[in-house]
Amino acid sequence: MDRARTVSKLVSNALRYRLLKFSGRPGRLEALSLEITHRCFCRCRMCNIWQIPPSVPDLPLSVWTKLLSAPALRNLRELDITGGEPFLRQDLGELLAWICRAKPSCFPQLQTLAITTNGVLTERILKVTAELIGPLRASGIDLVLACGLDAVGELHDRIRGLKAAWAKLNNTLTGLKQLRGSNTNLILGIKTTVVPDNVQQLEPLADFAREHALFTIISPCIITANRFGNLDRQEDLQFSAVERKALRRFYTDSSVNWDGHRQSMLHFLATGTAQKPCSAGFNTLFIRHNGEVFPCPLIAASLGNIKDADLGELSASAQASRFRKRIGTFAECKLCTEPGLERIAWPYEGLTCLNLLARVGFRDFERLADQMGLAKYLA
Repeated sequence: MDRARTVSKLVSNALRYRLLKFSGRPGRLEALSLEITHRCFCRCRMCNIWQIPPSVPDLPLSVWTKLLSAPALRNLRELDITGGEPFLRQDLGELLAWICRAKPSCFPQLQTLAITTNGVLTERILKVTAELIGPLRASGIDLVLACGLDAVGELHDRIRGLKAAWAKLNNTLTGLKQLRGSNTNLILGIKTTVVPDNVQQLEPLADFAREHALFTIISPCIITANRFGNLDRQEDLQFSAVERKALRRFYTDSSVNWDGHRQSMLHFLATGTAQKPCSAGFNTLFIRHNGEVFPCPLIAASLGNIKDADLGELSASAQASRFRKRIGTFAECKLCTEPGLERIAWPYEGLTCLNLLARVGFRDFERLADQMGLAKYLA
């Protein structure tokens, strides 16, 4: 990392972000999250996506490829594919192959393709990964697989509402680790949603991740009417005082989570309020399975639908401008523990990273930037 260039970039970003927030204008889109399906066979305690009727169709592949061809994505650096369960789509491999072919003309700066999966469809996951990891590597794209793991053992099955979910996920991770051995662009990790059921079982989960060289994303469940539709579960998902104390103890250990998110969580648990930068709607958008575009997946503020308007038009709309001016003031912002949005916002907002750099020095900052995958946003 060129230190002088990094400081210059962060200063520039800090000034630009504040000008954009004041005016409400959009920045260049650098990250995009696509919910390519709502279908899922898990019945997770913290999520109601699976309750969307099966009769509601997924958008066809042609709609997603048309979206990804939009001029607004020329500066895209990271693409997140989520669901539901993405591997339930029979054409997922076709989508990944299309991304490899389209990169030079559509999004030449794309470096990371992330897929969130429950890891249950072992055979399909291994087949698609084995077939596409080579073409992705040739295209200069890292494939990041974040596997949902909420506990080691049978407790995972209970939280996911699916028998043998843990055994199937463990088989998937075993196969993926073998593929990782010969493919340096395959990055494996676990994504854990903390609920009252597993708050006392996070240490064994972190030990499992260390043993198998998996990155960890461990964060409390989020109550939202938009992304997870789980407002009806709010009472059951509340943490007791004892459970919050256990969470604080867990996040005090710097080895179990990336430090940026860990510090944010410690502040949240101490104060009950999230305090962190956010660039939702500026350099990142979320698109639901039906094509609706949201600046933030947690806030029910649709900008319109990709079936009716160009992505660039939606991002530049007056409605989007009003949202950007308000980001950080919504009720959902005060309770946001979403690590993905946080990671994207850090370098874009600039000042938080500059303050951290001044406090810890370049050596630790570079380690954190590597840990959080920030380099692509600082180039």
